[in-house]
Amino acid sequence: MLVGYQKRIQGALFGMCSPSGDILRQVAMYRSGLLKLDELITQRCALDRVNDAVDDLLGGRNIRRVIVHEH
Repeated sequence: MLVGYQKRIQGALFGMCSPSGDILRQVAMYRSGLLKLDELITQRCALDRVNDAVDDLLGGRNIRRVIVHEH
């Protein structure tokens, strides 16, 4: 079927993203306030509680928790 309709299978690492340029642009957007990431975080937890965070994710109790490491 692929040959008959001249189709092809193509993998995509990073999708259509160009990491060297797009990530820098996204960081700039975040710093300028145009990309609102903080509002997407539902909860933060310490690195030593990562197992609790995974349990909550699997149990459907939290979907956007960020693990933070404080010095």
